[in-house]
Amino acid sequence: MSAMIEMVNGVASFAENGKRERAWHGLGQVVNEPMFVADALKLCHADYNVKLQPVVALSDEIIHAMENGESIEADKLLSLIIGNTRATMRTDTNKSLGIVSDKYGIVQNKDAFKFVDMFCSGKFADRDNTPVIETCGVLGQGERVFVTAKFPQQIVLDAQRDDLVDMYVVFTTSHDGTGSVRCMVTPVRVVCNNTLNWAMKNNIGRIAFRHSSKVMDRLDLLNQENAEFAYKALNVAKVYTDGMKECFDHLRNIKLAERDLENIIAQTVLSNDAAKVFMETRNINHEDIKTRGRNLFLGVRECLESGIGQEGQEKGTAMWLMNGLTSYFQNEATERSTEIKFDSILDGNIYNKVQGAYDLCMKIAA
Repeated sequence: MSAMIEMVNGVASFAENGKRERAWHGLGQVVNEPMFVADALKLCHADYNVKLQPVVALSDEIIHAMENGESIEADKLLSLIIGNTRATMRTDTNKSLGIVSDKYGIVQNKDAFKFVDMFCSGKFADRDNTPVIETCGVLGQGERVFVTAKFPQQIVLDAQRDDLVDMYVVFTTSHDGTGSVRCMVTPVRVVCNNTLNWAMKNNIGRIAFRHSSKVMDRLDLLNQENAEFAYKALNVAKVYTDGMKECFDHLRNIKLAERDLENIIAQTVLSNDAAKVFMETRNINHEDIKTRGRNLFLGVRECLESGIGQEGQEKGTAMWLMNGLTSYFQNEATERSTEIKFDSILDGNIYNKVQGAYDLCMKIAA
């Protein structure tokens, strides 16, 4: 799972506020409070810059000279530069991170960190002396960075049970030309660190910017128009309303029969054909259900009973099911790499699966 987190001298390029609960991969630096921008950059090894460099198509003659340690005339290299194309390069390691167009706009890591800092604080001023960053990391060889920062207020779902939800803004940018600059607001349960995007489907937002030459102009929150657009697009004003509490209360009031519960799990983790077989036979060990699907189904069932955060949920409710599902996909399920899992949780396959389960719960309750 740690393959895509950059390692520097044996230390993972990841840092987190570990005061409550460690991240599922258990890597990197741990501090006991939210981090300052400058400290976070250093702790997760993201304090490097990226710049655009020319791309050269090497001729056979030059390749031969390089292989034999011969000198190469500069004018020969200049004549072989590929037009309209650039390589992104880390300036500290001189490693090429990707091939992009010459119109590509770089978002430096320090600017990404400052964006979430200013966004969460709501104060358009220098916030370097205010700790807000909770987690941050570098993937691959520096191709991508991500940072999360916490909003100052918690949402109280149930004061009697100390059921609280923190709100975070997640920001990620790539340096290899494969993705846009993305920013989203997500609720995270304090007790189990599960992202609960499914509960905020209608209240939450996300924005993405292409890496154009003017991308930094769009990320400048000192510009009032940009700030208003970002806050509106991400629906920040709705984060602190009763909408989310009402949604969770509704889920707690939905009682699922065992048959409905297992049908939702089957439709979430099995292929369409396998889910159909299960719903017809009620036999997860049926020969037409592959081993991987069977293990997924049983893994979710186990997580519902004993997963992180389940002790605080009423068994058999839609909330119990949804929290167990997110707990499973966040903490138990594996992917080919950390980067794939990161993308999948944010807005990929895992996000779609959990959202689909939520929709099925709503359909049963209708």
